[in-house]
Amino acid sequence: PDFPTAAIINGRRGIEEAYRTGRGKVYIRARAEVEVDAKTGRETIIVHEIPYQVNKARLIEKIAELVKEKRVEGISALR
Repeated sequence: PDFPTAAIINGRRGIEEAYRTGRGKVYIRARAEVEVDAKTGRETIIVHEIPYQVNKARLIEKIAELVKEKRVEGISALR
């Protein structure tokens, strides 16, 4: 498949099923990398691509909610 926002497809079974039967389940995930600031040594997660039809604003809200609930730690800024 060709997704306009790119991202990474996980697994092969869903793709094979889609080609074989015309229906299949495909799992895609964001593409991200961790950069280290040379001066401070702090790590930054840079998200380059998000899966097709994922709303960026809602994704940021969900991450902020997880930080607020202390289910995710170590995030000091979110943009």
